[in-house]
Amino acid sequence: MPFLTPDQKHTLTLICETFVPALPPSDGDNAALFGLGAADVNLVDMVEENILAVTDSAARFQLQLILNLIESRLFNRLTVGISKPFSAMLPDERTALLRAWGNSQYAPARQWFQSLKRLALFLFYAAMPDNQPHPAWASFAYPAHPPRTEPATPPIKPLAITAPTTLYADVLVIGSGAGGGVVAGELSAAGQDVIVVEKGAYYADHQFSGRELGSQSLFEKRGLLTTADLSMSILAGTTLGGGTTINWAASLRTPEDVLYEWEHEYGFTGASGEAFQHSLDAVLKRLNVEAESSPVNATNSALDRGCKALGYEVSPIPRNVKGCEECGFCNFGCPFGAKQGTLKTYLQEAHERGTRILVNAHVNHLLIERGAAVGAALTVQSADGLPQPVTIRAKRVVVAAGAIHTPALLLRSGLTNANIGANLHLHPVTVTYGLFDEPVLGWQGPPMTRLSRQFANLDGHGYGVRLETAPVHPGLAAATFPWQSGATHKRMMSSLPNLANIITITRDRHSGQVKVNAAGEPVIHYKLHPFDAAHMLKGMTESLRVHIAAGATEVSSPHNQQMRFRPADGGSLDTFLGEVAARGLHPNAYALFSAHQMSSCRIGGDSATGALDPTGASYEVRNLYVADGSALPTASGVNPMISIMATAHFLAQHLKTRL
Repeated sequence: MPFLTPDQKHTLTLICETFVPALPPSDGDNAALFGLGAADVNLVDMVEENILAVTDSAARFQLQLILNLIESRLFNRLTVGISKPFSAMLPDERTALLRAWGNSQYAPARQWFQSLKRLALFLFYAAMPDNQPHPAWASFAYPAHPPRTEPATPPIKPLAITAPTTLYADVLVIGSGAGGGVVAGELSAAGQDVIVVEKGAYYADHQFSGRELGSQSLFEKRGLLTTADLSMSILAGTTLGGGTTINWAASLRTPEDVLYEWEHEYGFTGASGEAFQHSLDAVLKRLNVEAESSPVNATNSALDRGCKALGYEVSPIPRNVKGCEECGFCNFGCPFGAKQGTLKTYLQEAHERGTRILVNAHVNHLLIERGAAVGAALTVQSADGLPQPVTIRAKRVVVAAGAIHTPALLLRSGLTNANIGANLHLHPVTVTYGLFDEPVLGWQGPPMTRLSRQFANLDGHGYGVRLETAPVHPGLAAATFPWQSGATHKRMMSSLPNLANIITITRDRHSGQVKVNAAGEPVIHYKLHPFDAAHMLKGMTESLRVHIAAGATEVSSPHNQQMRFRPADGGSLDTFLGEVAARGLHPNAYALFSAHQMSSCRIGGDSATGALDPTGASYEVRNLYVADGSALPTASGVNPMISIMATAHFLAQHLKTRL
């Protein structure tokens, strides 16, 4: 249902056509790519529909205000020196206006620019007009047909809800990812009658499309979730199996110094002991985690080669796979069933033992009676699309909805511990690129198989950065790349087949907060602290150095006003890296991401330190437990799937003794 007026829609159409114009190619330009524009994929309608789907009325009103303002001659003269309405400007003037907003020293201008730029460019390059491969994909060798498998009987059959229902169980588990899936598996194995509820849908292997747009339903807010100031894009799973279904399979043990910190500084009793190591061993074994079975694609090979040339530490990343086809499309769900997430392990086993699983189930609030959790009130979407009220009553409730939704659920259920929603860690990530003479094809092969810990302990207390790689697909790449004009962005997209990336994953010492809006939905407040920003800058500059050492002919920073260095042009690499560091990290002025959310209902030795005791039990409400990433006392430092699963396994052993 459109929410823009015709005039506002026209202005948004012109913005989309400025971001992605159809242009005559210059010498050396890709004619097929340059000839395509926003109208070829009906971009403005996709942008409007996605904004309507993922924003609230306040955000939509703000967009309408902006669209009205840039039609004001006075406003444009005062802000960018062009005394014309946006719709009356020439294409070059529209480009100048958008560029000025993107490069502005005024933070709200950058925020507005980045929100539309990221959305428009992602949707344009991920689109499939008439359900056919995007006409630009062939121009940079992106496959027209992703890996698919033949339809088969789904191995999990979620419980069908067709009318208002009340269900009963020993244990209600809210969430099915790294935390909830493990708890369900462990408690069902102990003979408990378990119900698992999941906000997202269930997809069998053959239902994973391998397409960026087709996979939006696997991610929170269609993959468009951001912090409140829009500066950080956040990827979080919202499907059966949670993040373990759509992550990149990195399976790393929690570092021992982190476990020591959790126990001795935060009161997570047992975290540094043998029992927790047993839990780590148990989940690694169950997930078939191996390091040696992962081949190295071109992107990871470049990271490996560059680190070794510089004498930096680099090592294989273990992965939870069995029979991997090495297709490179892990982040859209594994069509071969090779990724051993909770969907293939703990949840499947729980289902076979009789655990009931509800999908498309939104938990409105917990049921709390006389100070004890006794269940939850849900709204479940039935097969015919109608919402059905469901009440689940249980002897124990385990919340494992993830570090964004777990605190939101507890807050709208009336809990008041000050640590609920606080202490949010996100492992902030940025990315640099290296251009190589030979093809890299960053969408081919296992996406993450090499890791450098060279800078993991920059402060002497376990805080720093790790260098890894990420899979590259057109929509996400386009949203990430800097934009100064339609032509410069298309030239960078033309180089996509030859670009390798390095991501800098920052173990953030400082934190943000999850709050709830008037509707009780989570709002993420997070600003990169100068302490953590200094570490990220170190990782960014060192990743540029690694690209050069690996043989890159050009490297580029993630800033919107992109900084480039070409060894063949002469000049000092150290001088360039100093200039990159001096540019700094200002909100919405560079690419910033998170795929790891933690600690927003952390375990602590007392109620002042944490929301949960060392067994995962709530300090406020009896029979209420939390067992997901929100329970981790601090950021794990490494990709947290195994840390979350081991924590859930460890907490489940305590819970078994109380059943």
